[in-house]
Amino acid sequence: MPRFFFDLSDTGDVYHDARGALLLGAESAKERAMEMVRKLVAGPPPPGYRDLACTVRDFDGNQIMQIRIEFGRPAVIPGNSK
Repeated sequence: MPRFFFDLSDTGDVYHDARGALLLGAESAKERAMEMVRKLVAGPPPPGYRDLACTVRDFDGNQIMQIRIEFGRPAVIPGNSK
C-alpha cells in the first residue's frame, strides 16, 4: 500500500506532513485531500485575501496533485467605508 503526504498551505505558511498516510492509491489520496480542504474552508469566509492549498506527495517526495482554493478580496473592507 503506497504512502502519501499531505502538505497544507494557508496564505504562504506551509505545514509539511512528515508522517503521511497509507492509502489504496491516488484516488484515495485525492479524496483525503478534498476532505482536508473542505474542513479548512468550512464556516464563514476569511477576512481579506487568503489562499488554501493541499499538495499531495508520493513516498519519493514527488508532487502528484494539488488542490487550491483562492479567495478574493472583499468588495468592502471593514473599517474603510468612508
